[in-house]
Amino acid sequence: MKTITCAAMAALLLGVTACNPASTAEGAEAAPVTFEARPDLAPSVGALPRLVGEGAAIAAINADLDLRDTAARAEGCEGGGGYERGVTQPMTGPAFISFLIAQGYACEGAAHPSFDQTAITYDLATGRAVDWVAVAPGLQLTRGEIDDMPADYVPGLASPALSAWYSARMLASTDREHAADCAGMWSTEALESTGFKVWLDAENGGLSVSPEFAHVAQGCADTATMTADDMRRFGVSPAVVDAVTAAHAAGSWAPKDA
Repeated sequence: MKTITCAAMAALLLGVTACNPASTAEGAEAAPVTFEARPDLAPSVGALPRLVGEGAAIAAINADLDLRDTAARAEGCEGGGGYERGVTQPMTGPAFISFLIAQGYACEGAAHPSFDQTAITYDLATGRAVDWVAVAPGLQLTRGEIDDMPADYVPGLASPALSAWYSARMLASTDREHAADCAGMWSTEALESTGFKVWLDAENGGLSVSPEFAHVAQGCADTATMTADDMRRFGVSPAVVDAVTAAHAAGSWAPKDA
């Protein structure tokens, strides 16, 4: 499988969502997931791959991926150009697949380039995006507003429990210089109104989260990954924990490091 990632987006991607949680209890035994690459939508605008296979769930996921690529074709600066899009797949089965989509805008006359990220995890049993509010009840998550947002928008998720976990994890970083620089952004007080992107991450072996900081604070928007023990503590569905643990052991993500 070929996954397209724009070179200009690489650092961003590296710095760097209704569900039936019981439906994938046997998901770790599922057959491998196969993807078909698609050509770039435009120069430096990567396309999402599509799932190969039959069934209502695969058809539903592919339809949603179609919607997202259609939306990307309409992106860009006034007069055209200035738009890049990169795609990675943090988990490629079993039972669930995840996509990270990074978009960059460098429009003439703008004060600075801007970046946007989307993280989404699909349940291969239902064909729907995972509802983390239902799947991780111990986090007591709430969704951000979606009024007047485009159809492909994925709202951020927030809760005091998630903010406290992220704050403690990041402030304990061994990179003391970076931690000192970002300590103000990582405090529980600063994170009170912050939404997070959430996705299953086979490469890092758990549930990854990244804060939705403004452009000027993107350098502090580090990704942190909950371990299986963390996930269990927050009541994440056992089917989800088992699936990402199996995916980590199997190396189920793309692209792989060279």
